[in-house]
Amino acid sequence: MKYLATAKTMQEIDRRTIEEVGIPGLVLMERAALSVVNEICKLVAQDSRILIVVEGGNNGGDGLAAGRILYERGYRPDIYYIGGIPRKSDSFVQQMNIIRHMDIPIYDELPIKEYDIIVDAVFGVGLSRDITGIQYEIINKLNNMAGIKLAIDIPSGVNADTGSLMGIGFRADITVTFGLIKVGMVLYPGSDYCGEVRTFDIGFPKEIIRQENIITYTYDRFDLSKVPKRKNDSNKGSYGRVAIIAGSRDISGALSFAAKAAYRTGSGLVKVYTHENNRNIIGTLVPEALIMTYNDDESALLCAEDAIKYGDTLLIGPGIGREGVSYIMVSKVISEYKKTLIIDADGLNILSENIDMLKRRSGSTIITPHLKEMERLCKCSVGDIKKSLVDTCRSFAGEYSCICVLKDARTIVSDGTNDAYINTSGNNGMSTGGSGDVLGGIIAAFIGMGMEPYDAARLGVFVHGLAGDLAYKNKGAYGMMASDIMECIPYVLGGRINGKDL
Repeated sequence: MKYLATAKTMQEIDRRTIEEVGIPGLVLMERAALSVVNEICKLVAQDSRILIVVEGGNNGGDGLAAGRILYERGYRPDIYYIGGIPRKSDSFVQQMNIIRHMDIPIYDELPIKEYDIIVDAVFGVGLSRDITGIQYEIINKLNNMAGIKLAIDIPSGVNADTGSLMGIGFRADITVTFGLIKVGMVLYPGSDYCGEVRTFDIGFPKEIIRQENIITYTYDRFDLSKVPKRKNDSNKGSYGRVAIIAGSRDISGALSFAAKAAYRTGSGLVKVYTHENNRNIIGTLVPEALIMTYNDDESALLCAEDAIKYGDTLLIGPGIGREGVSYIMVSKVISEYKKTLIIDADGLNILSENIDMLKRRSGSTIITPHLKEMERLCKCSVGDIKKSLVDTCRSFAGEYSCICVLKDARTIVSDGTNDAYINTSGNNGMSTGGSGDVLGGIIAAFIGMGMEPYDAARLGVFVHGLAGDLAYKNKGAYGMMASDIMECIPYVLGGRINGKDL
């Protein structure tokens, strides 16, 4: 697990380290600068052309210190001080005095040269306004210059909390950050502007970080240890019964993706409920699944009643359409199913017409909306949701007492407390029809195997993304289909493919 800090949290960690622990700010700055220098030395040779651009805050101080250390190592970087803000930080002033005592030249205009590497030390996480004026002009020029782009701590202009751009953003190839990755560095478009993020410990005490009770985080491969263990002394009933109400008169693919994904994740038994037109299709595509079909309102109600009795967990919505029978089944399971219910796709569209049904549920509920579905659920625009993905997910889950899996390029999962998971696995090849149905099947399988709903939702999203990453390696972004993601699930869970560790 990797914790993600907001700007406020990171500034508080920095303040407490200096004021309470007693580590001087200049010591932290020197260690930060040394981390930057070490990365630059890996990238370019001693005779390379290096430009470091600074402003008058602590981020600029980091840049000045890095420039000085490079000089001491025999490099000759150009240092350009923009000088567009009237108030300078104490640490910046101290670093500037050191530079001047060493007779290291500082440019007061942007040098018109070609550079092998350009270092952004203009603004850090504390930026609270849009970039305008001379800083805007300089960052725009830097973005259009050739050479490797490296940002110190966070690219100037990237909001550390939301990932949005504050007027303009420095487009880095590499970002060297300190202590913790910032939330805005994993959200888009900030993630694109950060490039490859390299994180370094510069001396923030672990106890100080722990005391901040950081509530936003992401997973890494160590979190695959959370996958439920299989036992030698077991049978198909040991790994849960998953009920899936999906598909309709004209749609069968969503059902097959969800059912097969549940089996690929480890479900012992999967029973599908769908329109009778799909019986032969599902029997062919997922012969392992049990099947019950409907063809009118009465038989649809019987399917819903059977699913309520059968499933250790129940997934409803993929491809069910918005016909009368769909409303009957959705209303039935929402009102009467007492175990964990997963609502996806058309189930969410139906729910959006009577959202208060969620508040009347007595069992756990997981909703998995993409942005358009979330727009219908919370009655706000996709644009507004994109501006505050984490807050939107968290507040909706809290208001309706559910677990919200808000699907986007960075999927957010929250149970309505302050806690929020941001998924960083996956890739743009997963933007394909059926991908969400696979996710629903994965989450259902984990719940059926005994995981707590919130744990299953977070781990399901992570595993889904890892399967997408593996499919990307095999197929590429353009050729990837939902079936490719699904077929990679066993390799992610097993950790091996073609006899090799992943």
